Amino acid sequence: MARKIVARLIVALVLGCVVGYAVGKSMASDAARGQSLTLKEYIADFENHKKELIKNDLPMPFSVVLGTLLIMLVFGFYELLVFGVDRLLRALDRRRSLADQPGTPPPW
Repeated sequence: MARKIVARLIVALVLGCVVGYAVGKSMASDAARGQSLTLKEYIADFENHKKELIKNDLPMPFSVVLGTLLIMLVFGFYELLVFGVDRLLRALDRRRSLADQPGTPPPW
């Protein structure tokens, strides 16, 4: 049971780092684009910016179903990773337990 908790912690930390890095890079990219955007460029392309803000292509029921499916996929992927890390930890633990134990005489 403790090995499964360790596996969950490892997967959560790795996924958290990956998602945090991706969000940070996206925010840095947006900030850089915002720094270089001038008022004249923004005004010239104002209608396009406005369309991007107000567009809503999906009806609400479809959005709810799609969001539910995506969350199920994310948790399924998470559990699959936990299963894999748990198997890896079990294999490493088995190898360590097969090694010579302290206090046992050498095999020769």
